[in-house]
Amino acid sequence: MKLKLATLAALLAASPAFADTTNGPNPYAAGLGFDTPTEATWGGWNRGDAGTSYAEWDNFVDATYAGTRTAAPDAGSSGVSNAHIGWNNGTFMAGSGNLYSFSVGEVFQVSLAGTSATGAMRAVLQVETWGNTIDSMLLNGLAPTFTQTTFSGLVMTDAVGEVDLKQTLYYWDLTAMPASYVFDFTAPVHTTVAQVAVDIAAAPVPEPETYAMLAAGLGLVGWQVRRRNKAAQAAA
Repeated sequence: MKLKLATLAALLAASPAFADTTNGPNPYAAGLGFDTPTEATWGGWNRGDAGTSYAEWDNFVDATYAGTRTAAPDAGSSGVSNAHIGWNNGTFMAGSGNLYSFSVGEVFQVSLAGTSATGAMRAVLQVETWGNTIDSMLLNGLAPTFTQTTFSGLVMTDAVGEVDLKQTLYYWDLTAMPASYVFDFTAPVHTTVAQVAVDIAAAPVPEPETYAMLAAGLGLVGWQVRRRNKAAQAAA
């Protein structure tokens, strides 16, 4: 029995942590908008797998990353180095542990070095905000390949009273792995940033059905072009 408990403890210690609920609802709970890669249509891998990277912030007070207005991942991480989030002067950690500003537009930067995998990569960022929401998001200066609001509507209480909670998904399909990943995003005044999760891995390989649909689509386009050409020749 002692051996089993020791083995279980070792496995738990080695596994990447999942989001806690220190500052609000668990964003991975049923009906809410965050996904782990293994269950996500954009993913398919497990956090902690070889060649993947993961970092997550729920309580923005982790001082193990040195500097002013910065925090290391507190909810979990794996496969990353030099991972931290920073924010501008005027944005501050509220008593809840979330980030907020009542005076200035908010500016954030998530920076990390990730896996040593090669080839095409998919970088994913999920963010939870209360009240207002993110108004710009870039990775290494690039706009996202895909953006989706995955949840909106759960009322929370922040410095301005009751506000909606919103969870948003962003991902980037990159042709090659960059030396580092720098996510720059901004939000208007009175935005509460409550949770940020980053997941990175090799880009998913399309399913055979996807290739079949692509081939069918290309065939239809070719047929339409040939039909137009014949019609033009007949008219001439």
